[in-house]
Amino acid sequence: MHRLRQLMRTSTFTPLAIFLSLALRAVASLDRPIARFPDTTGYESFRFLGDIDRFWSVPFLYALVDTDVGRITLQAVIAAIAWSWCALILSKMSRYPRAVLSTVLLLGVSPQVVRYDLALLSESLGISFFVLTIAASLNMRKNANPLSISIWLASVTLCAYTRPVHLWVLLIVLVSPFIAFIASRGRKVSLTTLILLVVLVGGVLQLQGNSSTSALNFYTVLQERVITDDTRFAWFAQQGMPLSEGMRDATGYDYIDQLPSEVSAVIPLPDGQVPPTLMRVGGAPLAQWVHDSGWRTYVRYVLTHPTDTFSRLTSLTNATLSPPNDDFLPLENGPMIPRVLFGSWELWSIITIGALLLVFLKSRKDFLFLASMCITLVAIYATTLLTSGIEHPRHSVTSAVAVRLIAIVALVYALPRATQNRDLDEHADEHG
Repeated sequence: MHRLRQLMRTSTFTPLAIFLSLALRAVASLDRPIARFPDTTGYESFRFLGDIDRFWSVPFLYALVDTDVGRITLQAVIAAIAWSWCALILSKMSRYPRAVLSTVLLLGVSPQVVRYDLALLSESLGISFFVLTIAASLNMRKNANPLSISIWLASVTLCAYTRPVHLWVLLIVLVSPFIAFIASRGRKVSLTTLILLVVLVGGVLQLQGNSSTSALNFYTVLQERVITDDTRFAWFAQQGMPLSEGMRDATGYDYIDQLPSEVSAVIPLPDGQVPPTLMRVGGAPLAQWVHDSGWRTYVRYVLTHPTDTFSRLTSLTNATLSPPNDDFLPLENGPMIPRVLFGSWELWSIITIGALLLVFLKSRKDFLFLASMCITLVAIYATTLLTSGIEHPRHSVTSAVAVRLIAIVALVYALPRATQNRDLDEHADEHG
């Protein structure tokens, strides 16, 4: 322990810690069996306009690399950059830089994070882009200049364009400029705000182009939540959902050639996807209703049934924010650090709440910044659970990671900050 404390006081600790995190990530993800899934096909075709199977970020990056090995390497490199940069920024903000650096780096190589580098899906890049957005936001607050603002815009765009639910990032960062615009009676609009609005328009276009994948996902919500519950089923029937014989017994999935042509004409199957049985059983009338009114009706149900909505969220919290194992997505990773270091979501949430209270007493501006992060997290997480009918732990992994990282950020803001006129290494040596 004495030698470890001595090492932590030396200037070599930071590069050594980053190198070890890179090594742990490489051992866990590189030169291992690469995992492909039915969803993978949709990420391998990048289309800028028209119908799209997936949002742009992941297909765009996958289009830059021809091989699966190259894509896994790209995911690992982006993750390493995101976590290392975030760790460095937070450590420079704190009076306890090495403890903060170590905590962030350990979180970044925990099995619940690093294992997704091995899967050709959106989870690895989704986590990395969220981490990059947090790091870029911290960096821009500390030193706002054209470079830091450009990096922040790029990070926000990549994050928002990963999955439909991540568009919440754009909506929430636009709240402050919108308030300023209203307060100035339309006279205060920055170039950054205009760029964000263009990015938001791009997100809306992707939502429209992603309609087939969205409809397919809605069928899974119907199968899991609606047809299995008498009260919900009756409510949706009253709202005009077409009924058919055997509808409430429709579970699982069919083969692609079992899907009637009149159904696929309304909702074309995205690449690599198999149709939920309910698509065949419900026929063309249900398909047309799903296409025209499905999500709109479901949003109305969520808003008018708050108790059931809240019950839905709380029933899946432990399984999604602190999954007991990785059985929901088996991957053949190399050696990784113990899962227990990820910690429980309850503990991290308590840390966040306590830190927010302290920050509120110190700085309202910092409190609002952290509160916006928390609101973004809650919005993404709630939307993910409410609009997903399957694979909840996988779809919620970015939220699970964000719970931990935001807690660390809040703690850094709550605890004594680094002095502005003293080198951090010297400070640690004197008070270590």
